[in-house]
Amino acid sequence: MTAVGASRESADYDLVVVGAGFAGLACARRAAERGLSVLVLERQSEPGERIHTTGILVKEAWEEWAAPASLVRRIRRVRVYDPRHRFVELERDSYFFMATDTAGLLRHIVDETRRSGAEVRFGAPFEGVASTAGSMPLTLAGSGAASGVTCRFLVGADGARSRVAESFGLDRNRRLLKGVEWEYEPRADDGDCLHCFIDPECAPGYIGWVVPGVGATQVGLALHRDHRADLRRFSEKIDGLFGLSGRRVLEKRGGVIPIGGRLRNFHADRVLLVGDAAGMVSPLTAGGIHQAYRFGKLAADAIADHLGGGGAGGSRPGAPHPGDVVRRAYPNHTLKRAARWGFDHLPVARALQAGLLSWNVFRRLAETVFFHRSR
Repeated sequence: MTAVGASRESADYDLVVVGAGFAGLACARRAAERGLSVLVLERQSEPGERIHTTGILVKEAWEEWAAPASLVRRIRRVRVYDPRHRFVELERDSYFFMATDTAGLLRHIVDETRRSGAEVRFGAPFEGVASTAGSMPLTLAGSGAASGVTCRFLVGADGARSRVAESFGLDRNRRLLKGVEWEYEPRADDGDCLHCFIDPECAPGYIGWVVPGVGATQVGLALHRDHRADLRRFSEKIDGLFGLSGRRVLEKRGGVIPIGGRLRNFHADRVLLVGDAAGMVSPLTAGGIHQAYRFGKLAADAIADHLGGGGAGGSRPGAPHPGDVVRRAYPNHTLKRAARWGFDHLPVARALQAGLLSWNVFRRLAETVFFHRSR
């Protein structure tokens, strides 16, 4: 599929997207729908080969890109526990979260992206660019399926430690949490509640969680990266609530989560970062899938306009750089960054224990985090 006149004569693709995660696939699908020729390069050998996320969708993310019922489990309530395992239970009107079979969801999204007209190659790591000279197409470097590919525009959706960002001298994520998660055998009485634990010993800097997922019970921690993640200890501490010791561990995974907010320098002449690569994650909640969907699609529309792309949206000669479009649209998250500072320096758990934070205020704070997280 060729977007504009002779674009195939000057470049193999109008757009190459590095990374077949939520942000990259949202960008690729929308760009293909706009008529661009699109290639997605992914270093993993298949969709969801190594999962680095819990995969929870907030309501807004579900509304952006719904998934088959077999891949999700609706959660309407949230319990937030203090270190003594006292909890507040939160529920709001029609709001919900979706636990997901994350690997299955990624396979589904890859299929839909391919049906839109984009090409997706697995086992194709991005290693850099061989040529960026003048107005000539970008030429990718390396070996194998990614080697020698040329494109008019490049999107880096390759995670918190983006190789695209490094190759183009763009900003890098510096403030990171590390996350670990084990999937346990599910149990019939797991319920439909998302359990979140404030635990300054096991999860300094963020929280622990238990999610009644799709075909598994997900137990995890996210914490400052200079602390040791001891998920076994956390599982033992909450065993009385969930009976984890009698269940088999099905899978273990981990990753890093950027919490510094959107990077200042996240785009250059013909390159743009989206998703975790650009720090497009809530500094407070560490949630990023909704932002990935929303700004992946927005970036695609802006790229199509910038390149003179046709399709349903028409062409817009002289359109601004896609990075400027995304920058203007992205929320500044001032309050969430301030809340993150408070979470780091004025721990909620200590304030509760010292009586500095009332239970009612704690409830209101928790409601703000969980039911206004994407605003």
